[in-house]
Amino acid sequence: MTTHLRMQISCAIGAAWLLLAAARPALAWGDKAHLLITDEAVQRLPQPLRALFAPDGNLRLLRDKSLAADRRAAALKEKANEGKAQADAWQADRSRHFFDIDDEALGGMPYPFKDFPRQRAAAEKQFGAAAFAKCGSAPWVAADAYAALAEALEKGRNDAFFDAAGDLAHFAADIHQPFHVTKNYNGKDTGNGGIHEMLEIGLVNRYPDFYAAEVQKARHEVIYIDNVQDPLFDWLIEAYGRVDPILAADAAARKKTGYVPPEKKEDYDNELDDVNSQRAKPYYAALKAELEARGSPEALAMRDSAAHLAQLFYSAWVRAGKPLSLTPPPAAAEKPADTQGFPFWLIGLGLAMLVFLFLPRRAPKQ
Repeated sequence: MTTHLRMQISCAIGAAWLLLAAARPALAWGDKAHLLITDEAVQRLPQPLRALFAPDGNLRLLRDKSLAADRRAAALKEKANEGKAQADAWQADRSRHFFDIDDEALGGMPYPFKDFPRQRAAAEKQFGAAAFAKCGSAPWVAADAYAALAEALEKGRNDAFFDAAGDLAHFAADIHQPFHVTKNYNGKDTGNGGIHEMLEIGLVNRYPDFYAAEVQKARHEVIYIDNVQDPLFDWLIEAYGRVDPILAADAAARKKTGYVPPEKKEDYDNELDDVNSQRAKPYYAALKAELEARGSPEALAMRDSAAHLAQLFYSAWVRAGKPLSLTPPPAAAEKPADTQGFPFWLIGLGLAMLVFLFLPRRAPKQ
């Protein structure tokens, strides 16, 4: 193969991956990872709070609701080509799942972003509201879900409780995914095209037992958080610090195995899920080994996500007054004040008498 031909092939592959990387995925962790995180967060809760989640029906509903945000995004994406309003709705929703804190539109601040304004009003005043339509709003979306959960707990509203708890589980996990907090969300800027989904889906699909065990490590007492906005940003910035070691592990695994992800989107998606793919097997084994050599930053991200989600659940419960039930007592029916005690049966009796008096009578037979 000539040098010129090799360059043409490399350019073609690079162009294909730029196109693939440009279509930013809405999901943060794959479904399996989201469920692992949610399940472990519940296991970390102290009693009696854990009992609110523990019944099979409640836990199944919480798990389902933790995936609902991605389903909403997918439904909006399907309609995005129907018109401007639909496209705008999809763009607005997808921006809720990430926060590119290193983007130039947000000042391009260096890690660890010490001067970044954490209150949304202050951030919008400094950078303009349009910047967050582009760069995302995940930490504030998570804070809103937390507030909604505390309110639902306080008022004993089952429907609102599970919706808010599911959204909090989802968006709190989103800000722990390293590739949802950087403009280099799919390795597009560093030659690591596809790493986002290969990490969260391809890797987790192939090693589910390893990650299930990893998220259960280092359990500790859940603590109350008074103001969640600062911790949400702290956790996001910690996730950002894991981007570079993951990229380095991916680069080493590709170099070691010669792996190149499929160019066609359909083939790429199929290979993510096909745990028996012999073509991809050496790469994923190498990626896992390279990540472990760097302290398994992706597993730490999942574990922290579960631990921090438990803190958020617990803090919302404490804020709501530590309710022991999700079902409020039925409200007593109230009667209008001006009709209480009125003998409505007299009206009925009077009407019956009038009907009796004025009914036509049949003449007697001769």
